[in-house]
Amino acid sequence: MNALLQMGAEDVQEHMDAILAHFKPGAKITVLVRHPGMPTADFCMTSDDLDEVAAMVQRRKDATA
Repeated sequence: MNALLQMGAEDVQEHMDAILAHFKPGAKITVLVRHPGMPTADFCMTSDDLDEVAAMVQRRKDATA
């Protein structure tokens, strides 16, 4: 991980902790940053299992269909 990405990841982690403080214990958080057209530049940080994250996204998609 390059230095700029490492700094970004550290900042994201601090904010994730602050956000989670507003939710019940055991809540999970996921941060996704997409770069359309540049899939290798996408960023994902999560305290959850990625399969569970994908399932949550699918539930949201199904709910809006």
